Amino acid sequence: MRILVTTTGLVAAALAQAGQHASQPPRPLGNLSNATDKCYAMHSRGGVVTGEVEVTIVVDAQGRVAGASSPAGTEDHLAAAAQCVAVTMRYEPATLDGEPVAGKVTIDIGFPNPPSLREPARKAIEYCQPAIDPLATLNHAYEGELDLLVRVGKDGRVVETVLPDGLLPWMDEAARCVAGRLAFFPARLHLVAVESWATVPVDFNLTRNPHERVRLDAPTVRSSDEQIIDAYRKCYPPGRDDEQVISYRITVTNGGRVRKAEVVRSSGDEALDQAGHCILRNLAFAPARRNGKNIEATLTWPVLVRPPI
Repeated sequence: MRILVTTTGLVAAALAQAGQHASQPPRPLGNLSNATDKCYAMHSRGGVVTGEVEVTIVVDAQGRVAGASSPAGTEDHLAAAAQCVAVTMRYEPATLDGEPVAGKVTIDIGFPNPPSLREPARKAIEYCQPAIDPLATLNHAYEGELDLLVRVGKDGRVVETVLPDGLLPWMDEAARCVAGRLAFFPARLHLVAVESWATVPVDFNLTRNPHERVRLDAPTVRSSDEQIIDAYRKCYPPGRDDEQVISYRITVTNGGRVRKAEVVRSSGDEALDQAGHCILRNLAFAPARRNGKNIEATLTWPVLVRPPI
């Protein structure tokens, strides 16, 4: 942190007339880093805030901030965030012969570089978009775009997501899925990882024609009743008689097999959770279809895990 101090014109004139008089400039109190972190977290939600800027703060005789300014031409987001830091700090007023007077102090305030994606968002979009609850939009999903606002932790993981208003149900779920699969190089200030907000443009237009209406048909179970019962007999833990509904996020291949299953809402019982995994692996599905063509799809699938009939 670099701090430059000056006095107001009145104080300077007084000093010119009485050079022997002792004076002290305004002095920042508290922790500059804490104020910087607070203002950065607030202002980075509205756009990229990065770089360094000098802010000149006018402090009155009571130690209150009477004004703050940054050099002409400073980018708006950076200037606003830096001035936020300036007015968040507390100050001890300047003194002349031991008496408090108005003065100025200039603080050099630095903000980190923004976080950056470890790999393109496209991979997460392709995982999350296909056939997510298409029935919620009457079997006709319109592909679209949105700006996903995420708070990135010091470890590069998304710790908070802000979605725009007015999303279709399928897009809301897909956007949250995307946020959960993004990984970042975190923002850094003086080589130290810090928490930061970032905006990620998410484009669900996976077709060449951005105005094309897309029909997404969800996967359905193709196994017969006998095959389903057989899956329960193979998978339900012996000696148990309880039942639970467990939600999974499953990936069904374009050939109709469950390639991956992740617990979304657990039963709290690992044996029953594993039984649900086993049941899903033993079922055959009619794959999802996109405009009549088989596709791999990821969606939420509840399973009632109970004793076989």
